[in-house]
Amino acid sequence: MSAQADKRAIFHRRAVAAACALVVFAIVGVAVTRITGSTLTFEPETAPALTAVLRFEDEPNGVVAVYDESTGDRLIEYGLDEGVFVRSIMRSVARQRRLRGLGSETPVELSRHEDGQIWLLDPASGVHIYLGAFGPDNVGAFEDILEPETEALRPYSGETS
Repeated sequence: MSAQADKRAIFHRRAVAAACALVVFAIVGVAVTRITGSTLTFEPETAPALTAVLRFEDEPNGVVAVYDESTGDRLIEYGLDEGVFVRSIMRSVARQRRLRGLGSETPVELSRHEDGQIWLLDPASGVHIYLGAFGPDNVGAFEDILEPETEALRPYSGETS
């Protein structure tokens, strides 16, 4: 065997050993988390400065309507090709509820915190979603719901698409 072949064999053995160590570390980490019941959570650090309690409803024509739970007012509706990010976040919330055997009757809370962060909280499942993690354009879709005078909103006009 040549010296170059020996070097390649040593490199491959080290790479395989490192990969095995990584797998063992991951398995041990998951086992410790399961046994202790601890979880890593990311929750808001400041109090909400503004909170809207919202109900999202899928309509048969593909429209998603957003209601202010406290007043019953229909705030906004998203047509078939609108509100893609809002729809995807709400599908995620609905999935978490289904996994826990929960229904859709509990409204969600959308909050802007004192530090400017926007969070969506699902009181039914306990899921907190930090919307800032998805970038400013996507956060803007939810900020529009908090600030109904924004021109980007398409307020409910009484007609469905």
